[in-house]
Formats: sequence, structure tokens, C-alpha cells
Amino acid sequence: MYRTRYRAAVMVESFAISPLGSINIEYLPVRWKNSFLATRFGLGFIPGGNPTAISMVTNGGGASLPTSVTYNYLINNLRKGINRRVSLKCKSAPSKIASEWFAEIGAGATPVAYRSAESRFYSFGILGLRQQVVFDIPPHPRVVFLRANLTPSYVEGKYEIRGGISLGVSL
Repeated sequence: MYRTRYRAAVMVESFAISPLGSINIEYLPVRWKNSFLATRFGLGFIPGGNPTAISMVTNGGGASLPTSVTYNYLINNLRKGINRRVSLKCKSAPSKIASEWFAEIGAGATPVAYRSAESRFYSFGILGLRQQVVFDIPPHPRVVFLRANLTPSYVEGKYEIRGGISLGVSL
């Protein structure tokens, strides 16, 4: 059951809790049999106001610092799949690739600093689906994961519904 539980990962996220895109480090401080707690911290980019400008950063662009905490719960039964592949009648080794699906729920916050405008602070709820695939190839297994999230946000008195996608690999 612990095949896809890594300690740290690097991920690229588009939208979700980052206004446009970000590169994040994910750390799993607590891992249980059927779930885990994940924390993320990253650095994102926001383009500037005038799309005809040569450099979007010098024309009002900015940076974001997305942070989040999520609880992930296993929603498929990996053990049943492994037992089905490795039975008394099986004459081959189990697959070197295994997949797990998780439901994800949590919260996040993203301070955004613009070069030529007021800074903003976004608060997010996170509801998502996550697939983790382990490639059990020596010297040690690597986990690749894909996340799809629905992230309702609140900023400056307005509520928005957003979505996002992330792709990551364990370190």
C-alpha cells in the first residue's frame, strides 16, 4: 500500500492556486496506510497588462507564492489489483508499474505581488483528483503524478471558481 508514498516531489502547476503557472516543491510530512498529508510551496509568474509589450514583467507583471495543505485519501484498492496479478497460479513477477487514485481536499493561499499595481492575497479551497504512478525500476522507485483540481477562490470581496492541473515527479 505504500508504493506511491514518496517524501518530496517537484511539480509544475497551471492555474489552480497559482494565478497562471508555478513551480512547486511538495513535501509529505505524514503518510498513513490509505492516505497522506501534503504541503506545497512554490514560485509563480503573472504576465503584465499590455500584451504588445516586449517584456511582460517590466510592464506590470508580477510573482506569486502559492502555498497549500491537502489531505489525500486512496479511492482505489491497489492491494486487490496486486493480489489478482500475483496468485498461486501466476508464473511471472508482478508489474513494475502500479497506479493509485486519490481524492484530494484542502486549502491554499497565494500572495501576489505586481510590479505596477497593488498586491493581492488569494484564499483557495481545493477539491481534486490525483493519480500517482510508481515506476519500480532500480536503484529506487520514482513516482509520477497528475492532479486535476477545482479551486474556489476568494479575493477582494469576490468569489471565483477555478480549475487547474499539475504534473510532478518524486525526488
